[in-house]
Amino acid sequence: MEMGPVWPVCPCCEQMFVQVYCFKDSGEPFLLCSECDAFWWPDDVVGEDTARLLDDVVAARLGVASDGVWADRTWSDVLELQG
Repeated sequence: MEMGPVWPVCPCCEQMFVQVYCFKDSGEPFLLCSECDAFWWPDDVVGEDTARLLDDVVAARLGVASDGVWADRTWSDVLELQG
């Protein structure tokens, strides 16, 4: 996947564009709006009704509760902008 916006405006918040990020541990790519934390897998149709929340996805990957996912970590510990 290429770096840069892949969707001109986030369909959830209409504030930011959607970009390609990846998980640091696996390199697995995903799409993310860094304004509202809307998350899509690469094969998802980007839309408001298909968005997941970044916190829920990261919590499931780490096996922790969603409300505590960032307690001992930051975004840069878990993900990075692909490019």
